[in-house]
Amino acid sequence: MRLKKFGPNKLSQKEGTHWAILLIRELVTPFALLLWSGSALCFVAYILGKDLSNLYLGVIIAAIILTTGAISFNQTMKSQSLMDSFKDFIPPQTIVVRNGI
Repeated sequence: MRLKKFGPNKLSQKEGTHWAILLIRELVTPFALLLWSGSALCFVAYILGKDLSNLYLGVIIAAIILTTGAISFNQTMKSQSLMDSFKDFIPPQTIVVRNGI
């Protein structure tokens, strides 16, 4: 009777976030934005002064941001797949005994 009235008692699933959005989130954290601005300033300094050390520093900073973002994204995807695997442990149906009935 309650099944007809309230529907099945099941867990609701949240819609997952697209992988590209997760990657972008990893690349635009506040610290990463600070590093991006430092890298951009290095490129500007290279254009203004033609000093190759500024170009190298800008490229290295950008590579570090991309590497740490990729590693963090990889860890996020692994933890998300682990949490998704927990859904398999939940039984689809069960028998409930209330007040001995």
